[in-house]
Amino acid sequence: MVEWGSAKGWSRHQHFGLRKEWLDFYFTDRHGWRNQSFLGNRQVDSLAMWIRTAGIDDAHGRLTPLGQAFLAKGTGFLPLWELLWVNVVFSFPTARWYAHLGQGEWTTTELKLLLRKEAVRRLSGWTASNAIMELAGLLECTPVGAELQQGRVILGSPRRLVRAGTEPSDQALLHAVRWLCKEEGPGTIPWDRDQTWPWVIFGCERRSIMLRLAGINQNWFIVDEKGLTVTIQTRGVGNVAL
Repeated sequence: MVEWGSAKGWSRHQHFGLRKEWLDFYFTDRHGWRNQSFLGNRQVDSLAMWIRTAGIDDAHGRLTPLGQAFLAKGTGFLPLWELLWVNVVFSFPTARWYAHLGQGEWTTTELKLLLRKEAVRRLSGWTASNAIMELAGLLECTPVGAELQQGRVILGSPRRLVRAGTEPSDQALLHAVRWLCKEEGPGTIPWDRDQTWPWVIFGCERRSIMLRLAGINQNWFIVDEKGLTVTIQTRGVGNVAL
């Protein structure tokens, strides 16, 4: 079960969401982008943090397999954004909490109130506002929102987010399971446990995902009527084949 009260880092990106054009800029000069940036100081800090949150770079500033794939295939390659969304959900509590809301429609004002009322009462209004701004910015300015249907943003005052959800590729599905197994460790994860399952991450139908998990050709977990059981210790979540 996700313990929202113990989660930290609800707002960590200087109140900016990730933007597709920022990633394009980053990949044009990975080592010198800070010095010749058209971004403001806070936007530079925001992008630097988003690169980590999204799993583009590792803790040592090296490209992850996902980062290498973006560099090779470009930010227009939609399947990579599915993997990025998985990383963001597991790394950014605001996105994870939002994913657990399921399908629906909310204004940013409503999300701010929900975040403080139902998840983390200790959050200040300012922190909750920044957290939702970061999330909404990501959804509005990357393919995650409209194209992956994780939150199409309708402009207005306030903005409105419409989450219809979509089924992920097998690659993204396995990436999500790796993250989950990394958190849970060896053993069986019961289906009825309140966890960040792939259908939660992508806002799609549970039974369809369970059937697909049973049919995927792999050798490190098994599924049955009770749950998902890890049989072989998996490699790091960043090592998903791209």
